[in-house]
Amino acid sequence: MTTARRLSPVLRVDRMDTGMRRLVRDFVLDVGVDLGLGVDRFQGFALSDADNTLVTVPEGFETDFSSIPAFARALYRFDSVDIAGCCHDLAYRTGVPRDVADRLWEIVATSGRRRIGRVRGWLGKAGLRVGGWFAYNRYRRAEARTGP
Repeated sequence: MTTARRLSPVLRVDRMDTGMRRLVRDFVLDVGVDLGLGVDRFQGFALSDADNTLVTVPEGFETDFSSIPAFARALYRFDSVDIAGCCHDLAYRTGVPRDVADRLWEIVATSGRRRIGRVRGWLGKAGLRVGGWFAYNRYRRAEARTGP
């Protein structure tokens, strides 16, 4: 099984009045596998020397961690999917294909000390596949209006 690991100090954020969080420093994660994104195609995504995808969420990035619908909140402790949600938000905003972004969420959510189990990871990914369509397309429409 693929395991993501943190390369930077712990994730640090400030909570904003809107409920969003803003990163106070860069956060870097080694996904543990090559997600097939190539080199320099998507801002914040690179390859390590071991050919694993590296995710760098920049200082100042705003995230809601995970937009978990009310009916599904009983499945997850919010702090167990915060890093997964942050990386997933970056992937959606930078145009990473949805299936890859959702796979990234699953890998990160099921990795580390506070990980969720594989079944809950699969259920979360399935929820993203269904509900994430709206958010992903909202970012693509905004990008089309303003340019990449």
